[in-house]
Amino acid sequence: MAFDTLEQSADEMDDRRRELVSLARLVTYARNSAKDLKVEFSTYCLDLALGALLEEMTKSGVGDVEAAEQEDHAPSFISTMSH
Repeated sequence: MAFDTLEQSADEMDDRRRELVSLARLVTYARNSAKDLKVEFSTYCLDLALGALLEEMTKSGVGDVEAAEQEDHAPSFISTMSH
């Protein structure tokens, strides 16, 4: 029974990581669009949101770009950030 709990927890963590990566990609797209439109305050707010997501990803073990790419998450959004 303990093995099932561990397996379920690992699956839940993997789902969480994928969802965080998806959110970060979405926010990155919105941020880049706002930047292209020269909407400075929206760009700033989306930068903050992206920073918060990256912090959550680091806590979940996705913060390392190389490790995330090996897990097929391919976080291309990290390379587009300009902090």
